[in-house]
Amino acid sequence: MLLIYLPQISSRTQYIFDTIFINEFGIRYNTTDNIAFFENYTEEKINYSANRIADEFFIKAAPFLTENFIRDFEVPVSEKDQIKILFSNSEECNVGFDIFSAAFYMLSRYEEYLQFTPDKYGRFKAEDSLAYKNNFLQIPIVDKWIGLFKNLLQKKFPSLKFKSSKFEAIVTYDIDVAYKFKGRSFKRNAGSTIKDLLKLDFKNIQTRFQTLHNKCNDPWDTYNYLHKTITLNNLQSIFFFLLGDNSVYDRNLRYDNPVMKNLINQIRSFSEIGIHPSYYSSIIAGKIAAEKERLENISAQTITKSRQHYLKFTFPETYNSLLSCGITEDYSMGFAQLPGFRAGTCKPFYFYDLKNEKITALKIYPITCMEASFIYYSKISPAKALVEILNLLKEVKKVDGTFISIWHNDNLADDKLNKKWYSVHNSMISQIKTYLRK
Repeated sequence: MLLIYLPQISSRTQYIFDTIFINEFGIRYNTTDNIAFFENYTEEKINYSANRIADEFFIKAAPFLTENFIRDFEVPVSEKDQIKILFSNSEECNVGFDIFSAAFYMLSRYEEYLQFTPDKYGRFKAEDSLAYKNNFLQIPIVDKWIGLFKNLLQKKFPSLKFKSSKFEAIVTYDIDVAYKFKGRSFKRNAGSTIKDLLKLDFKNIQTRFQTLHNKCNDPWDTYNYLHKTITLNNLQSIFFFLLGDNSVYDRNLRYDNPVMKNLINQIRSFSEIGIHPSYYSSIIAGKIAAEKERLENISAQTITKSRQHYLKFTFPETYNSLLSCGITEDYSMGFAQLPGFRAGTCKPFYFYDLKNEKITALKIYPITCMEASFIYYSKISPAKALVEILNLLKEVKKVDGTFISIWHNDNLADDKLNKKWYSVHNSMISQIKTYLRK
């Protein structure tokens, strides 16, 4: 069994050791603070301390992981083998940097616990992240570091057996507004018709009339297309339903609307489903639990998956709220403004509560890209967005990660406005299938 020497074990070191050695490498390990025991140990061993002991595999430790408080400090960023690294140290270290501190800093989202200037929705901005400022947001940097570490360990300890990993993909859909017209109250449709008249939008009036009289499908009813696409391509998929009370940011059909109930049960017949906690759920206690209960009552199943509406969450409060109501998987870890790797990884990992210095059971599934980032933030063409998506897919494939994309049913409507995004979605899935076959 692998032995790791370190003078002081902490919840931070235990978390990052478990993440890398057990979850990623599939290697069991023990730790010791006894130098004599370490020196006499005859199997594979790593020294993680401030000083080398002999000729062992040595990683020079920064004091970062022994701390039990949060402080604002400048994280040193440098480069090794054309890869950006954090916590660089002397060349005598076998890795060249403190990989454990670097990986922990990124995975724990340490910088998001510090004071920051939020965007207008109260979120940490992509542009303020260390990854963006140092040009590695579009690279799964933690996975690259772990790959480098694995190669060095294999050379030093040829008998070590590492578990294999493979590329995976999950297509996910946020149902923020299930239908454009269908299921709306008479009052709401009448009000919208008046607004269309004032704007002389006669096409919208005509489509609304035809939809409400069952002469055509609702423009945002893309569910048959998604059902067919997911089933024919044997894709992993999750639909997240917004069931919060109506607000400026939450405008879906009511959770008790028969149209909404029918849609949820239609979707769960061919896909996994999860809750999409409403905009204010990240700051108002009890909302996540109440909305989760609504989905469980409608679907008659236990809900364990969640993604925050607007990708709006706060550390550690939102994640602790998810844990307290039985959520075990979260799919919110990504920036709304830009695609890329918010936590530096494209592989699932467990949430570490920095405020309470606690390892938790909440598994975070980081997202890679969202079509809304291209449409509403960077405002680039579908063609340029596809190039970015395919480049990100390639990066995930290189490290055998999990590519998770976010789409919205209304942006996949097969009409003049959205037809090109519909095409981007299809092209992405085609490339995913190619990678899955390899």
